[in-house]
Amino acid sequence: MPLLPKEPGLNLWEVDGVIKYVGQTRTPLAVRLGSQGYATISAYNTLARQRGKTNGDQQSNCRINALANAALCAGQQIVIWYRVTSVQNAAAEEASWMACYGAAQWNRRVERLS
Repeated sequence: MPLLPKEPGLNLWEVDGVIKYVGQTRTPLAVRLGSQGYATISAYNTLARQRGKTNGDQQSNCRINALANAALCAGQQIVIWYRVTSVQNAAAEEASWMACYGAAQWNRRVERLS
């Protein structure tokens, strides 16, 4: 895998030539795809958020991890496209893409432009 950007941005997950997921990250892509993101699903990250702790609230990570693993096990090819943005513009970039093309199959919600 090539070196991943150290900036936040918009990521598109393409499976066999079809965009399946559109997401934005306020952290570097390397972090989002690394051990604290989609790459590792741990009980600490999947439990409900506990007062005073930063765990939980990782349902998207778990869902996308499972969908990506299922696609790979089925012999499909995944390509992740990435566009660097500022932290402030990441959500707007995601909403702009969805306004133009609609929600991808793996997305649960459509981001709206404000």
